[in-house]
Amino acid sequence: MLVAVTALTGAFVGGPSPPRRITLATGQRGGAYDTFGGLYAARLGRVGLRTDVVQSSGSLDNLRRLLRGEVDVAFAQGGTSSLVADPESRLRGIAALYLEPLWVFYREDLAVRSLSDLAGRQISVGLPASGTEAVATMLLREHGIDPAQPTIVRLANPAADEQLVRGTLQAAFFVTSYRDSLVTDLLARPKIRLLSFHRETAYTRKFPALAPVKIPEGLLDLRRNLPAADTTLLAPAALLACRSDLHPRVVEQILKVAQAIHSSGSLIDPPLRFPSRDGVDLPLHEAAEIYLTQGESFVSRTLPYGLLRWTPLLRVLLVSLILWIPVVRFLPEVLGWRVNRRFSRLYSGLRHAEHRLEAAHDADELRARLADLDRLALEARPLCSKLPAGRQHDVYNWRVHVAFVRSQAAARLAALEDETSQRPT
Repeated sequence: MLVAVTALTGAFVGGPSPPRRITLATGQRGGAYDTFGGLYAARLGRVGLRTDVVQSSGSLDNLRRLLRGEVDVAFAQGGTSSLVADPESRLRGIAALYLEPLWVFYREDLAVRSLSDLAGRQISVGLPASGTEAVATMLLREHGIDPAQPTIVRLANPAADEQLVRGTLQAAFFVTSYRDSLVTDLLARPKIRLLSFHRETAYTRKFPALAPVKIPEGLLDLRRNLPAADTTLLAPAALLACRSDLHPRVVEQILKVAQAIHSSGSLIDPPLRFPSRDGVDLPLHEAAEIYLTQGESFVSRTLPYGLLRWTPLLRVLLVSLILWIPVVRFLPEVLGWRVNRRFSRLYSGLRHAEHRLEAAHDADELRARLADLDRLALEARPLCSKLPAGRQHDVYNWRVHVAFVRSQAAARLAALEDETSQRPT
């Protein structure tokens, strides 16, 4: 019974153990999310947290998988959570990781200075339920272009790249890291151009999830001078999202890996800017809020993840020490007090019976009082039978005292009966 109560109390205080395994949703094969997903899985595996990587269509697909409970953690694109029904109920943000620019490539034979110039053109806006589709359709609508028209197609990045180069497509949207080989491949194509956004302040005020990113000439490849001119892009932040019930220790381990991978910055991200809470458009997970504002918890900083799984058991043991040692220490005294109280009542009854025996005037009254004494002795039997061996001396003392009082009364009764029998009739 004590063990069960302790276990329940410990579970209430400590919560469940951190899991040994999680599932991470990334993105299209070969994309930035997929690449980073592999890095996260490798680093988390080294600390004892096995991570299964699941490829997907992209951001919206990942958020829906989270809501359905199919994955534990997912990459997502800033600004897309509002497109998922009621995300605040279960979805939480972990951190923004890096800026993920929107690249709009088009054929050089088009005179494109704005997205409005793409009206009526054959355009790819990324896979359905991807972050690219979400941003592209939002911007096209703002420029009066209906994303549902037949010329707007939804292709995976490799297919869109191939058809753009071949000329089947006239423009294509990609939301991906500058590290994606697709970007440098298209920048190096002589007949492909990259759109530069000239009204970036207006865009970022209308769409707060987008931040302007300046790409100086030659930044991505000095030898080939890519890009060939200073370019301004719009960039949402790449996020890590999870469900609200993800274990806090897992969140801390993920943030430690994120810090190791992203804190050094990149060609477009300044050092120490990421991981960050800025740009996260989901309510932050409580553990992420604490980590990003106050730093890593003492337990996570001190113990390896393998031992963190045993912290609930340690809490149970601590609860046992706090709860049961005083109980075990004082329980015998409480039980002893109860026994002493019962015996005190018995001896009070014995004294009362003795006084009544002494006050009896004749043999009949004395026999009645002896019957009362016998009943008192019978009432004490259940208590005497339940006492442990350590208190049996009290039982025998009680029996001796009852026998003593009874023997005195019996001797007096015998004397009275002799006296009565010797009287002349």
